[in-house]
Amino acid sequence: MALVVGEASSSLTPSPRSYTYHVFLSFRGEDTRTRFTSHLYAALNRNGITTYIDDNNLRKGDVISDELLKAIEESMFAVIVLSPNYASSSWCLDELCKILDCSKKLGQHIVTVFYDVEPSDVRHQKGAFGEAFTKHEQRQDGEKVKKWRDALTQVAAYSGWHSKNRNEAELVESISKHIHEILIPKLPSSMKNLIGIDSRVEQVICQIGLGLNDVRYIGIWGMGGIVRERCEKKDIPDIQKQLLDQMGISSTALYSEYDGRAILQNSLRLKKVLLVLDDVNHEKQLENLAGEQDWFGSGSRIIITTRDQHLLQEQGVHETYEVEGLVEIEAFNLFCSKAFKLPEPTEGFLDLTKEVVNYSGGLPLALKVLGSYLYCRSIEVWHSAIGKIKNSSHSDIIDVLKISYDGLDSMEKNIFLDISCFFKGRSRDYATKILKLCGHHAEIGIDILINRSLVTIEQDKYGEDTLKMHDLIEEMGKLIVNQESPDDASKRSRLWCEDDIDLVLRQNKETKATRSIVLYDKRDELYWNDLAFSNICQLKLLILDGVKSPILCNIPCTLRVLHWNGCPMETLPFTDEHYELVEIDLYLSKIVHVWHGKKFLEKLKYLNLSNSHNLKQTPDLSGAPNLETLDLSCCSELNDIHQSLIHHKNLLELNLIKCGSLQTLGDKLEMSSLKELDLYECNSLRKLPKFGECMKRLSILTLSCTGITELPTTVGNLVGLSELDLQGCKRLTCLPDTISGLKSLTALDVSDCPNLLLQSLDSLSTLTSLLLSWNKCVEACCAFAASASQDGDDVMQMLVAGEEIPSWFVHREEGNGITATFPHTETIALAICFRLRSTSRRIRGEPSVICNGEEFITETLLAMPLIGYSPHFFLLCLRSDYFVDQSCQDYLFQMLFPNDYYGDITVESSGARWVCTQDIQDLMKAGTETAT
Repeated sequence: MALVVGEASSSLTPSPRSYTYHVFLSFRGEDTRTRFTSHLYAALNRNGITTYIDDNNLRKGDVISDELLKAIEESMFAVIVLSPNYASSSWCLDELCKILDCSKKLGQHIVTVFYDVEPSDVRHQKGAFGEAFTKHEQRQDGEKVKKWRDALTQVAAYSGWHSKNRNEAELVESISKHIHEILIPKLPSSMKNLIGIDSRVEQVICQIGLGLNDVRYIGIWGMGGIVRERCEKKDIPDIQKQLLDQMGISSTALYSEYDGRAILQNSLRLKKVLLVLDDVNHEKQLENLAGEQDWFGSGSRIIITTRDQHLLQEQGVHETYEVEGLVEIEAFNLFCSKAFKLPEPTEGFLDLTKEVVNYSGGLPLALKVLGSYLYCRSIEVWHSAIGKIKNSSHSDIIDVLKISYDGLDSMEKNIFLDISCFFKGRSRDYATKILKLCGHHAEIGIDILINRSLVTIEQDKYGEDTLKMHDLIEEMGKLIVNQESPDDASKRSRLWCEDDIDLVLRQNKETKATRSIVLYDKRDELYWNDLAFSNICQLKLLILDGVKSPILCNIPCTLRVLHWNGCPMETLPFTDEHYELVEIDLYLSKIVHVWHGKKFLEKLKYLNLSNSHNLKQTPDLSGAPNLETLDLSCCSELNDIHQSLIHHKNLLELNLIKCGSLQTLGDKLEMSSLKELDLYECNSLRKLPKFGECMKRLSILTLSCTGITELPTTVGNLVGLSELDLQGCKRLTCLPDTISGLKSLTALDVSDCPNLLLQSLDSLSTLTSLLLSWNKCVEACCAFAASASQDGDDVMQMLVAGEEIPSWFVHREEGNGITATFPHTETIALAICFRLRSTSRRIRGEPSVICNGEEFITETLLAMPLIGYSPHFFLLCLRSDYFVDQSCQDYLFQMLFPNDYYGDITVESSGARWVCTQDIQDLMKAGTETAT
């Protein structure tokens, strides 16, 4: 069930007219183009606000261009930046007059900014404005000058924004936020092309009783497939909290549904609200969310949608609107939009279309599913489909919907049944992975189901795609499986119901029908006396999350996927048979020994033992030669690595994060395919093994927060290494000379390594991202400049923790932007610094740095790593070759983040320094004196 809540209103908002732009910027270019206006333009764009700015220098001649006039008319807002020289431009004044005219005639919103001017100077044309008009009166006719004066007087009366004594970065963000808050409610609805909706909305509005002060319950009732059904099923306390949060009422004291009732009753009784309770299916939902009329203030309206008319009768609603099927013309239009992507049928299909519409009974879902199925089909297929419809019961919508299922091939049917029985509401990526492991072509199969309107995709609150389907379609899929053997669950292909699974396990008889058994996220832990799967001889998928009973007999050798979160067993009962298993996931298990001895698991690719806190030793993997991913993260007791692991030839990823008891990985790693090795927070690990010459594919090596004191000289064998993370290795004192041979290394993190002596980075010419502490920062910048002078890399990035920009950066400014004047002395590189602060714990994304409003770095900046709440600095070093335009003396640098950036981040201050030959000489001198 879902809800929508808001302040009740007695009037309806008219449909907004369409706009090309959200905002038109009117400004004097010589005053603000490269500073305030460019900052404001960037801030508006970051908020998704489409903004018109004159980048084409259209202000030429004496008459304002038609393009500018058109842009003003097609903008919802106009932002007028009144700066000292604004009135000296006849173009700006003509723009102003046009904006005021659009405000009067079209309802355009005006936002004024008084930038380095006083409103009284604008209103009375004093100061710079007075001087400008003295010149205008000498060159322009009196009528036009009077019109301009009146416009300035009028606009000065607006309550605008003032730049005086304001931080410019804060000012542009405040203006952008203000416009965004006004803009969102005025945007046109995204619910387009809803056939038949207008007349039904009008009927509901008539029943609401607008303008009356009583508290009124309105019911919207209809059969499945007509009333909207797409809501997550939530617990009542969760929905109560959602309701309170949307009303801005604290829910911290809500621990049960009874607490929620009391808080709602006392918090809403004086508020006039509009509350929509969507897809209500139980009387307790109404009792705990909208129990009595006296819970709400006068004029409140509570709208309830449901498929159960009895619920509305018990609640005593004032009016009930029965949503009927689409009338013939509406059904015809909906079907044509799906079957032909046109408002009418193509030639030869009119009579067939009428037949399908007639037999669909006006049910929108059936029309949509059948239309999608018949799209681009031949007349012969249409005749066949209509024949099946005629043979079905007209009242049995399941049979109508099954027509689309019957049109799937065998693989598509299996994918559909798996989703309807197991994966509805699950992540698309998760389901795709399991379906592929079971031998299906999952990507194309899911796409076909989406195109047939059998499956939909929705994003969850984290932005992840999840699989959804209509309740009726889910019911159809489960019914198809149940009808495989209505009276004997052991003869069905899929089992997901606890009772059916219990029955099959207790019978313990041989069955070749069952392919999949899945139990997910059971709140009440399930206990059986035993789990006997050996007689289910064709089992391929077994998911037992929450089941606490062990397997007391052998695992079927046909099994391909085994997922068992919280597995209670100490070892898996494998025999000496050859197994088909491709993935084993035993997250949070009680496993001590995964299996004993060598087991034949030639197809095993993924093994997840993470958070198995009793695990002591990795298993013998010699019988799993094709294993690609091994996750041992957070196995806190793991202290013994089997020799078969350190010599494995096909493993790609090894995760040993937070294995706190692990002291050694053996003497030498010979893992020729390994690409990622993660030893984060293996704090008992004091010494690394040698790296064999065969380990050329290792790309990412994470050693952060380990206890190592040195890297082995054989690190030079890791010629494919691109990322090396040594953050927090407090015992580490030096890097071996062989690190200079890592020609693929682009990212190095040596932050929080207080005892590390950072040698010259000249040899690491490929390094583009360096994370280190501030005391190493200047040294790194100069080292980069030295390598740049010897044809080194063009760009280097660093992320540094700290509070203030060091004085070494001679150019420093508050906010997002730093201007650096090109010096006359010989320069080698430029160092730019941005102080960042985040309101989110996790920050990830690909930023960009612009120069004078344009992107200029050809290399892609690396994605930001996790930086947390404390301030960090993003440092960018560039070769001076980037600035070949010596005629440009002043460069304005700014850092931008994309709109879909994961986390809120601001640039609080900026700094820059041109690095010259003298800087490098001073650093070398200081290093020599330190060594002496």
